[in-house]
Amino acid sequence: MPGGLIRSSQLSAIAELSITFSDGQIEITSRANIQLRAIHPQSLAQVVDGLASAGLFPSREHDRVRNIIASPFAGLDATELLDTRPLVRKLDDRLCADSECAELHPKFSLALDGGGKWFSRERDDLSMRALEVEGRLCFHLAIGGVPTGFGVTTDQAVDCMLEAARICLRVARQFDVPVRGRSITAVPGAMCHLIERLSDFLVPCPPPNNSGVEVEVPVGVVRTNHAGLISIVPSVPLGRLQAGQAQLISAIASDCGASLRLAPWRGIVLGTIPERAETKVIAQLHKSGLSLDGKDGYRGISACAGNDGCEASLADVRAHAMLLADRLAGQDTKPGWSVNISGCEKQCAMRNGATSELVANESGYNLKLHGISVASSCSPAAAIDAIIACHAGFSTEDRP
Repeated sequence: MPGGLIRSSQLSAIAELSITFSDGQIEITSRANIQLRAIHPQSLAQVVDGLASAGLFPSREHDRVRNIIASPFAGLDATELLDTRPLVRKLDDRLCADSECAELHPKFSLALDGGGKWFSRERDDLSMRALEVEGRLCFHLAIGGVPTGFGVTTDQAVDCMLEAARICLRVARQFDVPVRGRSITAVPGAMCHLIERLSDFLVPCPPPNNSGVEVEVPVGVVRTNHAGLISIVPSVPLGRLQAGQAQLISAIASDCGASLRLAPWRGIVLGTIPERAETKVIAQLHKSGLSLDGKDGYRGISACAGNDGCEASLADVRAHAMLLADRLAGQDTKPGWSVNISGCEKQCAMRNGATSELVANESGYNLKLHGISVASSCSPAAAIDAIIACHAGFSTEDRP
């Protein structure tokens, strides 16, 4: 779902497929994409056909590499310099038309940041952030999270991004490293080579000085830069929407003429909701079990699929995350506080800089608090107790 942009009809189609062929749930990922789990092999062709009919596979060859990241508030954020949605769509179209780009790493991410609030915690392989330099708008280019000190005009941003992706492919082949930005920047001379190859696009440009990730994940009503319109952001526990909840959100969006955006905190934003519909929409979402006050206990908690959905997992991660959320329910989550629970060393649900980190092993959990290892074979109950105590004493100065 490039840029997290999804039409209400597409969300409805995915929900119907989940009910019919999957486990009745829709999982939102940290790249604002969607996963369906528990599909029987004999049903896969029908699922693929259903997704294609909804317009979700413009190029099956490229589907795994359409990792285009944008703000879920693009076009709604009063602090942004540029609405990146048209560029997201253009980049996706161009990416799907380029056969070489189909060879990118499945996790290779391309971020287009309009210069407003930024929520993705990924260290994107290629990223461009809008800023104003001497009265002109441009994008600063970073590779694997490393600023280049160069920028590109907004009208050449898509061309530059695609060419940079192709060069990353060639450099990775040449030096036999993964096609990832951080791997390429670690190769001596590779960054200079890449910048030289992009010299026709680039102009000197200082790195942005306000490129930090927002500490607080929004929940509830969020004001927009459009008079009379609001965004509504429900809490989606552990990034999983029930299919019925997704169908309701789709119906609300259709009725209100709202836009839908998947979010990198594994949530969803109902944008451009008329203010007059606020009370009704909130009541509908609340009735479906979606919290809007941030007190359901799940705020800040991220977890992988666990052994219920992944054979590599060594623990029932989701069950333990739910136990933790039950203990925290009703409390105000402190800004910047976060928990990451992973079922194995791959740490698929990893959020960089989490306050508390749990990684399952054969005898329990490895536990880190504030980045410091405090236990190596911790029982789930003891780990939850330690995290609760950590939350009770947490302050904004404790953020990793």
